[in-house]
Amino acid sequence: MTTSAPLDYLDLNYRADLGLVTARWTRPVTSSELRSGYQTILQYAADCSDCRYWLIDSRRRLEVDIRDVHWLTEVFYPTLRNHLHGVAFLAFLAAPYQLGCPQDDSIPTLPHTHSDNCSLSQFIDEGAAVHWLVAQGARPTVQQVA
Repeated sequence: MTTSAPLDYLDLNYRADLGLVTARWTRPVTSSELRSGYQTILQYAADCSDCRYWLIDSRRRLEVDIRDVHWLTEVFYPTLRNHLHGVAFLAFLAAPYQLGCPQDDSIPTLPHTHSDNCSLSQFIDEGAAVHWLVAQGARPTVQQVA
């Protein structure tokens, strides 16, 4: 399954073999695009049987705006549990230079559990990120045979 409304800055795929949504930012984005992109990911995940396991590839995003991080932590993450009917697990794939950015004492370091809404972690290796998601419970979707 791929996104039905392609965005030039975000590729979405559902990996049925692992039961997870893969979201890849394809270029640097504006704050508005980032927020719209995350809403698109959420809708896509809800359409994939409430998929709560996300691999988010942020390596092509050059800068992180602290205001966007605050929006994610204060507005977006608290909605995940209700929309996806359970705790969401987000593995962020980052380039080595992106680790630890932005610096702000009000932002928790990763890995982090955001209340009972989601659990977040950050990786530079995609295999390690997928392994973490699987360890959290990501499993292939079982289709019933009639």
